[in-house]
Amino acid sequence: MRISVIIPTFNSAPVIGRALESVFSGHRVPEEVIVVDGWSSDGTLEQVRSYPVIVVMNPKVHAAAARNLGIENSSGEVIAFTDSDCVPQPDWLERIESHFRNRTEIAGVGGRMLALPPVNEVEAFSGHVFLNDILRYPAVPQQVSNRGLVGAFITANCAYRKAVLLEAGGFRDEFGNNAEDIDLYWRLVGREHLYYDPEVIVYHSFPTTRRALARKYFQHGIASSKLTRYHLGGPRVDWLLYRKLIRYLWHLVTPGS
Repeated sequence: MRISVIIPTFNSAPVIGRALESVFSGHRVPEEVIVVDGWSSDGTLEQVRSYPVIVVMNPKVHAAAARNLGIENSSGEVIAFTDSDCVPQPDWLERIESHFRNRTEIAGVGGRMLALPPVNEVEAFSGHVFLNDILRYPAVPQQVSNRGLVGAFITANCAYRKAVLLEAGGFRDEFGNNAEDIDLYWRLVGREHLYYDPEVIVYHSFPTTRRALARKYFQHGIASSKLTRYHLGGPRVDWLLYRKLIRYLWHLVTPGS
């Protein structure tokens, strides 16, 4: 089975080497790794080109376009996705491949995200909120049948058959950097056989400054609003989520909280 791994990047010099090293040192090395770069200016490409990867430039910069360009330039039967700030577990691709080999009806496999050791209290806080309140991961493997965020397939850690991605039209440009992966996942839930395995694990870093955390929360709000608009027929602005995230930020900056 030929597997292509797609990693979008943009000014990812501090972390991209760590991500690529983990992919190439895993138990199952992919036949193809495609890095799609949004014209980085911080030395990202110099690091990327020290690995045996295919580099594709992304004029639209955003993640949805990056992943679509990766799919377009891939040759794998299975497309696995992760991000430049992630560290897949050594058996990551091995476990993904076993699901596709053993169950031919499976169209996609998703796994669990865990936090890398935090460098400060802001990263510890942001990782805790994201992994325990925004997303949650079940402890047992299961067939996915309902749209939601519990066990959702995010492109830090998921894989699909290429034919399924092409039939679905890939990632929608209008989502840009905000929930483009959840949008695709929700479009496939109920139509295709999707399987969640908590042992398919990727470690992830989180914002380390209050400014970066506020920016990330704003993006979460945009993502929620887009998902509500396109899938749930609700208001375009998810004020409930914004209020929740602002409350978290207030606790973080309040002394003694």
